[in-house]
Amino acid sequence: MEYDGVPSYPPKRIGGRRHVAPPNHRVRGGSSVKKQTLILVAIGVVLFLAGSVIAFASVEGASKQTGTGASSVASTVTPVVVAKKDIPAGTTGSSMVSNGLVAIEPIPTKDTSQTDLGSLSALSNQVLNQSVKKGQAISSTQLSASASAISVPSGLNAVTVTLNGTQSLAGYLQPGARVDVYANITKASTNSAASSTLPLPCTELAMANVQVLDVQSASPTYASHPTSSGRTVPANETILLAVSPSQARSIEFLSQNESISLVQTQQDANPPALNQCVGTDQTTGAP
Repeated sequence: MEYDGVPSYPPKRIGGRRHVAPPNHRVRGGSSVKKQTLILVAIGVVLFLAGSVIAFASVEGASKQTGTGASSVASTVTPVVVAKKDIPAGTTGSSMVSNGLVAIEPIPTKDTSQTDLGSLSALSNQVLNQSVKKGQAISSTQLSASASAISVPSGLNAVTVTLNGTQSLAGYLQPGARVDVYANITKASTNSAASSTLPLPCTELAMANVQVLDVQSASPTYASHPTSSGRTVPANETILLAVSPSQARSIEFLSQNESISLVQTQQDANPPALNQCVGTDQTTGAP
């Protein structure tokens, strides 16, 4: 028999009469078990929350340490273009990329230079002007504009002249500049009618307002103010000029038999007369 859903003890006989437990009589052990169960559940919840807090703190700390380590590593290396094999001079940038001769690799920042290339796109329309060893970083000073990237103006020829550093503006000359070409004459051709009239030695303006298509090297340091250590003047410089066919003939003769110098000019400059050779006695009075 049950009272309110709680089982009761069966009737007992006491003194020859049956005794029935009242409806509110319950088993004493039931409330004690329920209390112990609640205590165990509470302890489990507390332990679960404590474990979650500890796990979160551990993950957070590891994340911070990993981030700090990665940041430290990133600050000590710099990605640059590195040669994967020995590359000979004359190799174009597109060939280096397509044949897998170069790749972006991180190297210690202390071993890098400001002129080291930081992307493969910097090799576009470029050609190596010197050989590069495997593992060596590619520098902008080792590259020149590819001939395919140079546009020669219609009706003109492209001609190169190789001059010493001082005759080629000490490395300041940049592609796109305009120059006057001066010839320093020291001798006259045999049986030449001009040999008797030239005040040898003399200097003349051989050609004016000539466009510079390219230069062998244009160091970025030349674009800024010199440091306390000064500038390094290149020993020799090869310049690519755009000239007319007749000027090309003259410049070839002069560069082979005499010496020439370049003077950077502006479009509105007023140069002296062409082909007027001025000697020692004429330098002060010449126009």
